[in-house]
Amino acid sequence: MARRWWLSIALSALILLISSVVWYRMRQASAVSSTPIVFPSAAPSPSLTPAPSWSPSPSPSSPAPTAPVVPARGTGRFQYSVTAGARVGTAGHLVHYTVATEEGSGVDPEAFAAAVQETLGDPRSWIAGGRWSFERVPSGTASELTVHLATPGTTDTMCARRGVRTRGEVSCRGGRDVIINLKRWLLGVAWYPQVADYRDMVLNHEVGHFLGNGHVLCPSRGALAPVMARQSFGLEGCVVNPWPYPDGSKLVTGPAAPR
Repeated sequence: MARRWWLSIALSALILLISSVVWYRMRQASAVSSTPIVFPSAAPSPSLTPAPSWSPSPSPSSPAPTAPVVPARGTGRFQYSVTAGARVGTAGHLVHYTVATEEGSGVDPEAFAAAVQETLGDPRSWIAGGRWSFERVPSGTASELTVHLATPGTTDTMCARRGVRTRGEVSCRGGRDVIINLKRWLLGVAWYPQVADYRDMVLNHEVGHFLGNGHVLCPSRGALAPVMARQSFGLEGCVVNPWPYPDGSKLVTGPAAPR
């Protein structure tokens, strides 16, 4: 009887032990399942700020060149160059000439004298034919020719006295005087891309009249325009040409123009 009692007590103790172990494991599982799992957060990636796009700063645009202002009329009085120039050309008749610019034209007589000297001294000018040479002399020295630069109004007045109508636009020659219109000297004409070429042409043209040459026509379409053609009015199908002898040896000319 006592043995059964101890067996009963041992069995009860075993059941109690097993129950305690099961209860303890369940508590652990419950604790684990109720504890949130926290994963380490990834380090924040640096925000990528886009690099500022580079665009070249607009370069300041050069202002379009403005056309020179041409005074309509000056004082009618002239300032003469007081310097001399070397003789240009070694053969033929020597022409002594002086140079003058109108007061109020804004052009220094010495600057104009240098331009005339350069044109007449070019190997493509009238000196190429061997019949003429030129030498610039200062004011007050004996001369055969005076090259004037005059405002449009004064050009009209001076040329009208010599029987030529210039209408404020073109130049003329009368007697010993060549009169270059300031308007054309500064602005040229549309069909001459470079005003410097037009200046060479008008000087050679008017001096050519002084030397006894009359107007001629364009010889053929596409040919070089003779310097004695009326290039200030148009080209008649020819190509611009400022020089009597563009290759330095052969005179470019054409049929005589009707008077």
